[in-house]
Amino acid sequence: MKNIIISLLVILFSSNIAIAENDKPKAKLRGPAEFQKVIDDYKAYVAKIPPEIRDEVIEYRKNIAKLNKEKRGLYKKLSQAGQNYLKKEQQYKKKLPLKRKSLISIDGANPAKKAGRKTK
Repeated sequence: MKNIIISLLVILFSSNIAIAENDKPKAKLRGPAEFQKVIDDYKAYVAKIPPEIRDEVIEYRKNIAKLNKEKRGLYKKLSQAGQNYLKKEQQYKKKLPLKRKSLISIDGANPAKKAGRKTK
């Protein structure tokens, strides 16, 4: 009986390892030939995109860069205590499941606001 249990555990363990190996991301490029193929495919795709779409995306990326620069400036204007608070808050949010992050809020200390009532 003991040997059967051990052999079943070994089979289960080895099948889990095999499944885990199959779940690895397939985005890794194995050699220069695959790398060049991806580059060629991308160039062929980009060649099909109309110039106005490419210009629109370029403008979008420029605007995003401006917003990120403005965000960094606003962050630098925060006091050291404010920056530390945001870092600590982010650490706690990373530990929570995605659906539960909405429970963390600055308004959490104000029960009137949580209940949907207006406060003065």
